[in-house]
Amino acid sequence: MNREAINYVKEAEARVVELRANAEIEIREIEEYKEQEINTHKNLTEQEVAKYQKEKYDELGIALRKDEIVIDETVQEETVKFDAAYKEKKDTIANRIAEEVLRKYGNS
Repeated sequence: MNREAINYVKEAEARVVELRANAEIEIREIEEYKEQEINTHKNLTEQEVAKYQKEKYDELGIALRKDEIVIDETVQEETVKFDAAYKEKKDTIANRIAEEVLRKYGNS
């Protein structure tokens, strides 16, 4: 083999080593970029999920407070009705007892 061919092969081998090194560097850069993009999207997704959860939690809290107000109002209304019914029935029963006692033991 002549010297020119040997030099050409050596240069080609050196070029291959250089290309491999450059390719490895480029692959690492691509993988790092990919990892950064994945982390960025993951963080954004986590933030969106947290925001959604907070919104839903707040909505449920508002709905719960509204329900509590309605329940409290209903309980108050029912309490007034039962109290009035109790007083009415109490007076009616007392009157009936008094009538029965008077009828039985009347003018003795």
